[in-house]
Amino acid sequence: MVERRFRRLAVVGIAVAALVLLSAKVLNADDPRDPCQAPSAAPPAETALMPAGLSFDEIGMVTRVRKDGRYIMVHGGTTKPIDEVTVLIQDAVAAAGYRPAGMDNEGFEAEVFFTAGSYAAGQALVRRAGCKGRWDIDLVLIDRHVVPSRGE
Repeated sequence: MVERRFRRLAVVGIAVAALVLLSAKVLNADDPRDPCQAPSAAPPAETALMPAGLSFDEIGMVTRVRKDGRYIMVHGGTTKPIDEVTVLIQDAVAAAGYRPAGMDNEGFEAEVFFTAGSYAAGQALVRRAGCKGRWDIDLVLIDRHVVPSRGE
């Protein structure tokens, strides 16, 4: 009788463990917080919000673009080295009509600053992503067509 209970308990324990493992695997398969999950490119409707001439083709992938009033926010990622990424970001933003205004690269994160005319017009922040070898990019620019004139 004790042997039978022990067998039942063992079978139930194995079944519960298998169910827990299977559930964890299924639930984590689409977990957007998994930093090593392959990123998804932003849809064309979002990338259309980017300033004319701005391209991440040489940098990496654009994963999200938002526009809030006069600010354009571009989020992306890359696997290129941070020293190379900061130069490529400067080139990409300059192609869109902004001017590089400085950079601070600490090796684990970097900031690149931009101007448009006499205005501070934006910043790119490059940080290590949660997955080895990847960098997250957050670029915020003022829409040059919405910048107020000097008298405002």
